[in-house]
Formats: sequence, C-alpha cells, structure tokens
Amino acid sequence: MDPLKIESTAGKSAGVRILRLSGAFTLKEVFDFQSVVRGLDDPVLIIDLSFVPYMDSASLGSIVSVHTSSQRQNRRYALVGASERLQTLFKVGGVSKILITYPTLEEAEEALTRKTAAP
Repeated sequence: MDPLKIESTAGKSAGVRILRLSGAFTLKEVFDFQSVVRGLDDPVLIIDLSFVPYMDSASLGSIVSVHTSSQRQNRRYALVGASERLQTLFKVGGVSKILITYPTLEEAEEALTRKTAAP
C-alpha cells in the first residue's frame, strides 16, 4: 500500500481547514498526523478519508484524539469519505457513535460552518 500523504488546504469558508489523507494510515504515520493536527488553529477541521484504504488501531486512536481535543478546545471537526471498511473499524472500535462523520466534504463544510455561524 502507498504510504500516507497529508495535504492541508483551506476550505471554501473562512476558518475551515481540510486535511486530505491518502494511503494507508498506520502507526508509522500517526506521529506525523498528530504533529500536523497540533499545528492547526482553525475553528473547523475536516479530515477527508476518501483515499484511505486502511487504518489500524493506532491511527484510529489518533482520530479519537482529534475528537477529544476538539471538544476540549471548543472546535468543530468532522471525518468525511470513510469507506465501508473504515466505518466497520469505527463500529468494532466502539467509536462510531461519538465520531462526527459526513458522507461528503461539501455536506460537512455546510453543516459545520452553519453551526459556527449560529449564535
């Protein structure tokens, strides 16, 4: 499998950061991923998993860390494009009900920016 690539781009709306991941997301890449995430201060973070064919338990833990740190810092986040395989991992790992997920990037950005703009 291809090694993980992390691409950071601005979203369509102000304050939105998109991390596009592509390749296998495994323990080997967890520290790079965490470093990138910790360096961000955007109020909305969307992690695009559309091109992640495989994720191990260590990388799932780093995704859960995004969830917990977002709650602590009062930031919004979402995962988008998770394949059936990744969704199964979320269920087996017992985190499918706590992770914020949307089928598409557009749906996530619309929902998260609408919530951000609300009083």
